[in-house]
Amino acid sequence: MSNHIKSETLLKLITENLPDLLWIKDLEGNYIYANDSTCKIFLNTLPEDAIGKNDLYFAKKERSKFPNSPNWHTFGENCAESDLEVLEKLEPITVKECGTIRGALRHFEINKAPFYNENGKIIGIIGIARDITSQTILEEENYKLTYYDLLTKLPNRQKILLDILKTNPKACMIFNIDGFREVNDFFGIYNADKILQEVANRFFSKRLKAYRVGGDEFAVTYHENLSYEELKEKAFEILSMLQDEEYLIEDKTISLGFSVGIAKASNRLLSKTDIAVNRAKNSHESMFIYDEDEKIEEKYKDNINMAYEIKKALAEDRIICFYQPIVDVNNGEILAYETLVRLKDSYGNLISPFKFLNFSKKIKLYHKISQRVISNACNTFKKKRDFFSINLSIDDIKNRETVDFIIKTLKKTRTASRVTFEILESEGIENYDEVLDFINKIKILGAKIAIDDFGSGYSNFEHLLKLNVDYIKIDGSLIKNITSNPRQKIIVETISSFAKKIGIKTVAEFVETQEILDNLKELEIDFAQGYYTGKPIDLCQD
Repeated sequence: MSNHIKSETLLKLITENLPDLLWIKDLEGNYIYANDSTCKIFLNTLPEDAIGKNDLYFAKKERSKFPNSPNWHTFGENCAESDLEVLEKLEPITVKECGTIRGALRHFEINKAPFYNENGKIIGIIGIARDITSQTILEEENYKLTYYDLLTKLPNRQKILLDILKTNPKACMIFNIDGFREVNDFFGIYNADKILQEVANRFFSKRLKAYRVGGDEFAVTYHENLSYEELKEKAFEILSMLQDEEYLIEDKTISLGFSVGIAKASNRLLSKTDIAVNRAKNSHESMFIYDEDEKIEEKYKDNINMAYEIKKALAEDRIICFYQPIVDVNNGEILAYETLVRLKDSYGNLISPFKFLNFSKKIKLYHKISQRVISNACNTFKKKRDFFSINLSIDDIKNRETVDFIIKTLKKTRTASRVTFEILESEGIENYDEVLDFINKIKILGAKIAIDDFGSGYSNFEHLLKLNVDYIKIDGSLIKNITSNPRQKIIVETISSFAKKIGIKTVAEFVETQEILDNLKELEIDFAQGYYTGKPIDLCQD
């Protein structure tokens, strides 16, 4: 008997001091027992006053104190449904319920189970609840931070990806603000943010399923099975909404233009819409519709593979050089070798620079390739007595790290007096001071300068005088047709004549036949380069 009393006392002590809410209701929903926490938080009454009454009684009692605030106390009214579920299933359940308790929204995690007497007969429901309001608020805040844009209050890119996965919309549009970077730079970040908020408000006003998916990009999804014509019509309506009315900045108005990309897809919908809006921007069109037949994604995969090959080639020393002879037109004697870069891929295939050099600029690896070529060429000819040339782009000359690398390598290999740097005339030389500074630096070391691809477009003869060049390399497009196109022959003759008058040597590219070589002799061109006079070779294997 003594132990039984001790057990009851201990149980009462635990339940009365338990921070969680604990109660027992009869089959009618009236309280048989409620601990102190339940009475203080749920019922706002004393334990003895709770017995025989239900949740609805206490909810009405609390609301009667504030008749003008019907939502002052709502918790408890929605508990009956889960009580019935326990009685129907006769098994425990866990639910999350929320409601206002004396004006404050509260969240609880509640475990309920059937309550039996000592004979095994069900006589009610036992429940225990834990206040998870703080945890729920934190989770909701984290959810907003994860899935909503703080500036515009629109759902963000993470949210659209989640929604696409869950609801599988049929179509998507992305609207990009044209020239928004300039807006940002010109009007400032504060005003640019105001514009973004106004754009978002226009989407809100039309009750569109809109998202902010980038700095200046907004997406709209559609679950209806719309045709492309119907989608175009909707896109024009949204463009009109966004563009027709001007935007206000500090009491002044500005107009904005938008580009839109549209895609319909059963998979990778957002990715394909991204592709479409980028195509619209790059082609300066207001609208672009993704076309599966163009296989744009396959091109992106090719780009990924090429980026991988370039990185691996640099890491594994597979950026290699071949050297093509440049010969005297009259006697065929080799004057020098032009350095030609190739990439050996993972399968041992040689890749032309036309396929990877421009691409390497986009992935910020071009200068590493340039430096590798410069190093390879200078170290190859360090061991020889031959003259050689290396191609440089304006990007190389403008890159301080590359220029420093050139000077350091020339000094280290002692090849400055035998190297000519070929600068592409077709790229356009606008910053003379920068180019002249580079030329002066390497000429002090003993190197020479050639203008490459001269005659490929609008050729500026003033370049030759200002830049103090040593050679002109006449573009191959003129040379290869010299025997069949009289006008091109006249152009080559003019270049040759001008060069001789100012003391510059000439090199003809793309010399493929004896007939072309004979014409070059006639026009008094100094040197020739092409497959007829010498194919590119690997001098490292000599």
